[in-house]
Amino acid sequence: MKLINIFVITFSFVLNSWAGSEVMTIDTVRLHSMIVDNAYRIEAGREKQFMVIDARTKGEYDETHVFSAISIPVKDFEKSVNLLPRDKGILIVVYDNGINSGTSVQWVVKATTAGYTNIVIYSEGFPVWKQKHMPIAPL
Repeated sequence: MKLINIFVITFSFVLNSWAGSEVMTIDTVRLHSMIVDNAYRIEAGREKQFMVIDARTKGEYDETHVFSAISIPVKDFEKSVNLLPRDKGILIVVYDNGINSGTSVQWVVKATTAGYTNIVIYSEGFPVWKQKHMPIAPL
């Protein structure tokens, strides 16, 4: 248990150092609630309140991903930045394969360098999302 605590503290320090400011994380329950709220907003003809970004590889995304997420792999960030909104203050939720991956941290660094200021990480990652039977695509 101590090793896990040390890892989490180290991960938080590295994340905050790389991103240049404190980056928030959210859990499965919160992300699910946000996605449901966004779906109702879209159905009612209103704009989305946030974007979900899958930072994993395109192949992983194509196989299955969080419902409503778009694929912007960390290695393709520069080529895909045009998929992000012009409003650099919009909330962006980014995820990868979980806390041990580090891909989301790399993605946040690139996005903050590009001027995006409102980014949170779904730290539990896609494996937990799928394990908890949350909405995925394709079905």
